[in-house]
Amino acid sequence: MSFRWRTMIVALVLFLATPLLIYARPSDQPPIPHSLEGREACLACHEGGVGGATQIPTDHVGRPNESCTTCHSPAPAEEPSPTRVVPTPIIFPQRGAVNTCFECHRSLGGKHEEITTAWEGGIHSRRGVGCAHCHGGDPGATDIATSMSPEAGYIGVPAKAEIPALCASCHSNVDLMRQYNLPTDQWAKFQESVHGQRLEEGDTKVTTCFDCHGGHRMNPANEPSSSVYPTNIPAMCDRCHSDGEYMRPYDLPIDQDELYRKSVHGVALLEKQDFRAPNCATCHGKHGAAPPGFTEVANVCGQCHSATQNYFAQGAHARAPTGAVGLPKCVTCHGQHDVPLPTEELFLGDEPRRCGYCHEEGSPEAEIATRMYGALNEAAQSLAEAEEAMERASGSGLIVVAERSRLHEATTSLIEGRAAQHDVQLITLAGMTDEVRSISQEVKEDAEKAIAQAVTRRQAMVIAVAGIGLTIIALYLIKRELDQEWLSRGS
Repeated sequence: MSFRWRTMIVALVLFLATPLLIYARPSDQPPIPHSLEGREACLACHEGGVGGATQIPTDHVGRPNESCTTCHSPAPAEEPSPTRVVPTPIIFPQRGAVNTCFECHRSLGGKHEEITTAWEGGIHSRRGVGCAHCHGGDPGATDIATSMSPEAGYIGVPAKAEIPALCASCHSNVDLMRQYNLPTDQWAKFQESVHGQRLEEGDTKVTTCFDCHGGHRMNPANEPSSSVYPTNIPAMCDRCHSDGEYMRPYDLPIDQDELYRKSVHGVALLEKQDFRAPNCATCHGKHGAAPPGFTEVANVCGQCHSATQNYFAQGAHARAPTGAVGLPKCVTCHGQHDVPLPTEELFLGDEPRRCGYCHEEGSPEAEIATRMYGALNEAAQSLAEAEEAMERASGSGLIVVAERSRLHEATTSLIEGRAAQHDVQLITLAGMTDEVRSISQEVKEDAEKAIAQAVTRRQAMVIAVAGIGLTIIALYLIKRELDQEWLSRGS
């Protein structure tokens, strides 16, 4: 039998045996206690025990990620809460641009006129979504009985519990929303959220699309007048979440907005108009009211502070023994809604959010914290002195392009060092802070040397100018004396 045929037979046997190998996995192997969605790289956590994950035994070393599920299977997932079928839009007689609902209600004055005015200024009006699209009825009828008849599909004011589904009848339509570049999963996310689940249970106090986006005047989220414009979101959420009586049944605090507005995030967004800063929806989610898969606050922070999160995941605080509790996370040191501007002072003292609150003075951990404080503080001080020297040189008219470029390198190293401190490894931080001090010292010395040389040149220039001035005066005096002598001879 030729080599080619033997190879084909072996390959066929392996192919046929694969299902048997898969289904013959040992039954005594521990199951995987979480879903595998987004967690396919088993070794990323289990090889080193990151975040308290069970570390692989020595006889598993060298096995690839793909082999894990041969023996270990994910634990049975909980049955997902059923999602309702997206309803079809309200059926009503199509009358083109005719809208007698609008004309009639505007003539009634009062709240009816306010509603029509609000709708007229909103995005639905501009996109041809009229009264009948949400309320049903005949928008072309001239009498009330016909326009508001059940035969015309009139439903009146929709029940609050039905509003999300009503909005979803259009906003979940991929073909309809594609032209506006809008997502179509808002309703699915809302049903998974705390708001959606409570609404499904009959709690009509929770928020719906109508409450957040506005009832009749809905503006695009990128318009400053929209209630869901980034700088307006805190006030919008605060309408419910700061009302003590309204929130009493939920046992939730009511000072989040007050704390947020004073925080580094709130000041950046609301006062400095820095749209990179997070608002309520950034951390809690929009329609889902909690980002899917982000059950740990540290992961939410890591959406923006990715470098810090990466270092933290490698450190002792994250890589805890299995079953350890009470270990610090982002909120332990930085808070939740009341996040202050972080400084090196967090390393000192024994107040809450300081290292000494958990680590007693004199302990090895406290010693590391003190040394990390010293390394960062000295690096920051060296950088500040170099910047001050460079500014003095620049103010003296000297060209400092090269020095400024070097300081950018030092600043970048200091920023990375402040992220790297979260792995609580002094050796990692020391390399970066040493580089900051080294560069800063070089720039400072170069700037001071350039300033000293400039001073010397200026002094020499003053002397030269003074010498030239004295020479001119002497020549003038000699000329005047010669002129007088010439005149005396002529006379």
